[in-house]
Amino acid sequence: MGGFLAVCTTDFIQGVNSWISEQTPIEVCSYYGGMAPPNEPHVYEIHVYALDKMLDLKQGFNYNELYHQMEGHILDQATLKGIYNN
Repeated sequence: MGGFLAVCTTDFIQGVNSWISEQTPIEVCSYYGGMAPPNEPHVYEIHVYALDKMLDLKQGFNYNELYHQMEGHILDQATLKGIYNN
């Protein structure tokens, strides 16, 4: 896939995005792929959670795995929302 920036590091665990499928390799689904559609305003939300334990997630985890492991361990949470206009 051209035109994307993949960031690889070992100091955090990265989940997959909604592009994941049997035909798409996990490496392609583990980064921010840009705005879609690229010519419209976009709402971005960042959700931050304070947990009472470390989660046992593996590289390439799915969204539902994250929320399943967080269930019952959320001490507090906050959401930051912003609109990006092209």
